[in-house]
Amino acid sequence: MKHPFSVVSLALLAAISSVSCDKLRPPMPELQKPAATADQAGPQEGERTAFAQAAQKELDELKVAITEFKVKAEVSGAATKARLADEVKQLEVEMDEAQERLGAVKTATLASWNQVKENFSSSLEKLKSGVENFRKTAV
Repeated sequence: MKHPFSVVSLALLAAISSVSCDKLRPPMPELQKPAATADQAGPQEGERTAFAQAAQKELDELKVAITEFKVKAEVSGAATKARLADEVKQLEVEMDEAQERLGAVKTATLASWNQVKENFSSSLEKLKSGVENFRKTAV
């Protein structure tokens, strides 16, 4: 009968000693996440992705419109054809510029995000305006 009592005593002694050992050690410092640097994406990653997807969709739609304009220019009379072809070329240049700026939006750092986004938006508005003007004058 002595044997069960000593097993319980040993278990109790081990539990007490482990609790007291924790009290002797200083508490572990809490680990903190490092602060985000200007080169890290941070909380705007979702916003950047959504913006880039919406912008790419809009550029794709404008690209279709420009292709239609190109076809319209080809079937026009000689004088109109030359004028429309020049306008279509200008729209294609603006499209390439907007596409390039969208690429910059996708890779922008947190520090440059607002400026790059603003540059793209300006380029996109210029392209939309050109497409709208073409629609009005090509009739």
